[in-house]
Amino acid sequence: MENFQRPYILFLFIPLIGILLYSIHSNTFILELKARMDRFVVKKIPFPLPFATSILSYATAFLPYISLSFLIVSAAGPGIKYDLIPDETLGVDIIIALDISGSMVNSYDFLPNNRLTVSKALLKEFISKRVEDRIGLVLFAGAAYLQSPLTSDREALKELIEEADESSIEEQGTAIGDAIMLATYRLKSSKAKSKVIVLLTDGVSNTGKMDPLSASFASKAYKLKVYSIGIGKEQGQYEVNYDSLRVISQETGGQFYRAESADDLAQVLIEIDNLEKDPLPKKPIQLSQTLFPNYLFWFFIILMIDGILKFTIMKELL
Repeated sequence: MENFQRPYILFLFIPLIGILLYSIHSNTFILELKARMDRFVVKKIPFPLPFATSILSYATAFLPYISLSFLIVSAAGPGIKYDLIPDETLGVDIIIALDISGSMVNSYDFLPNNRLTVSKALLKEFISKRVEDRIGLVLFAGAAYLQSPLTSDREALKELIEEADESSIEEQGTAIGDAIMLATYRLKSSKAKSKVIVLLTDGVSNTGKMDPLSASFASKAYKLKVYSIGIGKEQGQYEVNYDSLRVISQETGGQFYRAESADDLAQVLIEIDNLEKDPLPKKPIQLSQTLFPNYLFWFFIILMIDGILKFTIMKELL
């Protein structure tokens, strides 16, 4: 249970519990939900009683309190609220294409972490900010694979990013063109006002079925913007070609960024977050499921059981 329409009614539990405790203390542990002509006469349950009868007697005495508890909860308006982000939004749909090749893991310029670890941590922060958008994930090294289609489930997406490592893809290399093409394919049918690919890589495209520039033409045809982020310093340990990333971004209306440190990368993602804001954010749909009929049902059921017992089995004891 997540909410009550009238939570102040739950304060009625205070006098109910008080009556219950007083009844137990004064050995008048019977609360009858009916008018009595002898209501000022205290009726005590005789002692001792046979064990089974005693248990049944006290269980019966509890029933009015239990039924009243259900009535109080029912009157408070119990329910559950669900916040649903529409599948088709008017805002931004984003595919993150993350390079997980060996150079991202074996780099030495982001110590004490490597480029991939830093990228994953900052991407999770980026995802947490995009509360109105759908986001998907493509991982690539020597080949590109879809890890998550467009989704509003940010927690699941962050788990997928956290689990991504060099061993997630067997093929070696950096297939930037394949990653862009796969992200384009997953975004091309989107009806969002803005469709964006965020490409994070530290190397040059050296494998794959599609070269990056040709893939960018497909992105441009579907009005997708590619924000390219070249990660790391050019230390000569691995081949780089950031000029091609700059061309890809320019062709598609996006921007190219260099991130030579963790702080640079954090600032880049902040800038992208600020640039790609939902112009007409569509608020999540809030659905409420009321539960008061369930509690009202049990109020009447327990009340009926109480009446049956007191007019049959327990008649001689009351």
